Amino acid sequence: MERGEIIIQNLFEHCHEKELKEIHCRVDKSLIKDCICCEWEVPRGETQTVFQTAGFKEIFGSGFVSYECGTAPFIVVKFFIDGHQVGDKIKVFKDSCVAFTYTKFNRIKVTCPDEGHDHHDCDCTCIKGCEGEICITTRVPVC
Repeated sequence: MERGEIIIQNLFEHCHEKELKEIHCRVDKSLIKDCICCEWEVPRGETQTVFQTAGFKEIFGSGFVSYECGTAPFIVVKFFIDGHQVGDKIKVFKDSCVAFTYTKFNRIKVTCPDEGHDHHDCDCTCIKGCEGEICITTRVPVC
């Protein structure tokens, strides 16, 4: 075999090995998909967990958090893994929502800041705090 043929043969074998690895990895990373939505309500100046898992540490999730009614101009959303914050905090302003995609988290918390005003300037019956919704589609690796 000439040098050029050996290089081509080696490249073919390397690519073939890579294809096998990729196929093998896809099989190992089967994911269970679930969709969860809930409304939340957090008193002014407080923080509440709005999503939590038990036992799953490598969650992949996409979804949104909306802030529909309240006394504060915005809410703060944070993602955590075992009590440690993942990524930056996200501000969600009133009458809006923020979409997200995160990996490796097991808790989401919403904070209703202790600022703003007491009068109710929204279309719903507001509490002295913040109200909204979270919808999340989770994907969890199958063991």
